Amino acid sequence: MAFVAGRDAFLTAGLQWMIGAVPVLLGAITALLLRALLRLEPSGQRDTTRLVVVAGMALALVTVAIPLQLDHQWVTIGWALEGAALAWLYQRVPHRGLLAAATGLLVVVFVRLGLNPSIWTYEPRGALRIFNWYLYTYAIAASSLFAAAWFLARTDDRPISWLPRASRLLPALATVLLFLLLNIEIADYYATGPAITFRFGVRVSQDLTYTIGWLAFGMILLGAGIYLHNRPARVAAVSLIALTAFKCFLYDLASLGGLYRVASLVGLAIALALVSLVLQKYVLARPGESSSREKAEGKRQN
Repeated sequence: MAFVAGRDAFLTAGLQWMIGAVPVLLGAITALLLRALLRLEPSGQRDTTRLVVVAGMALALVTVAIPLQLDHQWVTIGWALEGAALAWLYQRVPHRGLLAAATGLLVVVFVRLGLNPSIWTYEPRGALRIFNWYLYTYAIAASSLFAAAWFLARTDDRPISWLPRASRLLPALATVLLFLLLNIEIADYYATGPAITFRFGVRVSQDLTYTIGWLAFGMILLGAGIYLHNRPARVAAVSLIALTAFKCFLYDLASLGGLYRVASLVGLAIALALVSLVLQKYVLARPGESSSREKAEGKRQN
């Protein structure tokens, strides 16, 4: 009630430029109420559900200031930050409602950014390439998914017994968003109209940019999978690199000629040779050949 009344008062007074102050102020007051509630109840006799509701409301009021002050894609950013904040709260107050709310919000963010074609009509393309609203929207959303996975990794984060752990699902969704961001930025760079379009076969340079971008993304993902001892990430990286190699051999090289084709073949051969070495050592290695650190990491995750 205070939020609705305060919002209407700011709109009537012509203070739209600072309307985000309403939820921020109410969130600060709710945080003070939460602190008082913690003092009133002994640590062993606290009503966890009541604490979760008050704490979640404080976080929600602070994060709702972002879409309230701004619009369009900032609604999604607000949801992403709220999901990460609830995941942070869950590791301190292990209430299953927090886990469900955090996971649900972050999955909705993924669907909104990854499976929603209407996102291209939210606002027209700007004149600035690369450093645009696509970059910060997808980057913040992916960062929120990674942060939530980090917070949930040391908790009981399986929403339902037959579902995978949220700390393993969220990084995969974040990686998909980053891969989408790569393709969006390439399409935006070569687009000429008010909206981006994903096209192949129009320009040789655009097709080759997709190939180089996919290969670079696969190499980075492979390096991250090796560093984090994450086998699914390594397998996904190798699959992407193989797909990119097939695209290059069967599609891109047909449009090149002369020294460009030779240079492309040499560069691709070097990249695949390096990947094959990494593949034999880290991805296709037998369980007995794994490092002790990877074994310990696998036991900890299990």
